Amino acid sequence: MNYFEFDTNVSKKTRAMQQSAREFGMEVVRPAGIQLDKIQDPADAIAEQSCLWDVFRKYRELGFHKLLLPPAFGGKMGKVSAQARRLIFEQLGYADAGLAISMDLSGMPFLLGTLSASKEVRDWARQYCQDSEANMIGCWAITEPDHGTDWIMATTKAGANPKVVPSLTAVKKGNEYILNGRKSASVTNGTIATHGVVHVGLDLSKGMHGSGLAICPFDLPGVSKGKPLDKLGKRPLNQGAIIFEDVKIPEKYMLLKIPGLFEANSIGKGIVGLANSQMGLVVSSQARAIVDETLNYAKEHSCNGSALSEQQEIRLKLFNMFKTAESARRFAHSVAEHSPLGDPNPIAKMFLAIRATFWAAGNSISLLQDRYDTYKDSKRIKAIVQKHKPGSGIIDWSIYGMASKVLATETAFNLAREAIEIMGEDSLSTDNPVEKMLRDARTSMIEDGVNEALALAASEKLLA
Repeated sequence: MNYFEFDTNVSKKTRAMQQSAREFGMEVVRPAGIQLDKIQDPADAIAEQSCLWDVFRKYRELGFHKLLLPPAFGGKMGKVSAQARRLIFEQLGYADAGLAISMDLSGMPFLLGTLSASKEVRDWARQYCQDSEANMIGCWAITEPDHGTDWIMATTKAGANPKVVPSLTAVKKGNEYILNGRKSASVTNGTIATHGVVHVGLDLSKGMHGSGLAICPFDLPGVSKGKPLDKLGKRPLNQGAIIFEDVKIPEKYMLLKIPGLFEANSIGKGIVGLANSQMGLVVSSQARAIVDETLNYAKEHSCNGSALSEQQEIRLKLFNMFKTAESARRFAHSVAEHSPLGDPNPIAKMFLAIRATFWAAGNSISLLQDRYDTYKDSKRIKAIVQKHKPGSGIIDWSIYGMASKVLATETAFNLAREAIEIMGEDSLSTDNPVEKMLRDARTSMIEDGVNEALALAASEKLLA
């Protein structure tokens, strides 16, 4: 159907990009998602001849992989408005939520790598922006076999429990860190990733709070991959385990090496909030796709001698579906609009305005960590690190990011169930798009933090 657009100040340039994303989504992403979903062996879905790589290459050809990367590295951040980014990712989520998330997360290590003090790590971001063949794929290696939700709760006071510690550890020896452990089969892009944002345990006495963050290439000795995960929903989205056995990484690959600097403060909550807000944007657009499929079905099918679209009970259901989907969508857009990467954010503006800011930020992080290494036994330094009282803006916003993800995923799942009630036995066919969307929506309620865990983490701030 034709939807009313609340964004009335959309430029011609943004409209053109939105249209390009829509065409890419419906002509390339949607058909590929359907094809990949039906492949029985997930290893075949990532094979060299798979249509997955056509999707990634077209995504790179359109330059969408550069949207969150700064111009100093060849990216388009600031050159393309935050509004355009929202509308582009919405179109991709409408086409296929799993592939949209896979393409989006493929740039995460390179985005964070721009903050590194290491020229080698920063150069990966430049190479990623120039990569039109999808030779460089990133992932967010956070979940572990024993820790999925625990990593979300690590951004709360519960993360200080010394009985719950990261499975993957990093032990410093000289100018290197030795990594041992594994990340779970739920890591997005896990078996196709060339680089990753890797969460590691640095000080297990601090529980999950004692973690750090590395930007790691996966061609190092000792890194291996598990099999691609065979799963219920979002089958086009590659996931798989990453194993580390005595993997040596130079100290410069550690982005955050102070235990506790990531968890329970604005950095951790900001990253989780950003991921959740993006998920909310993608899945709320999937909810709209479910409504559209149901509307089309009601127009084309009859029951008991009359068209479904003429039956009052069905019409009431359709209106309620529309109302619910549009409410979730508007909330997702509002949250994403005010994200730390949005145009109104002063930090983002500063980063865009000053080319050298990224070098300064990286060197500042490195300097802070060097001082910590030197004076970490000082009572004053311990107090600063353990106090965890960052600026409240990002933390307050992250609650909305979590709420956006929870609302969008619950909405999509409930709407898919409603669509199945309306379509009846036709909805059970694997040729019906809603059958796939139901499985995808249910999976989304677990990814990026189980919804209940996100609610508990957000409630801690609400009650503070």
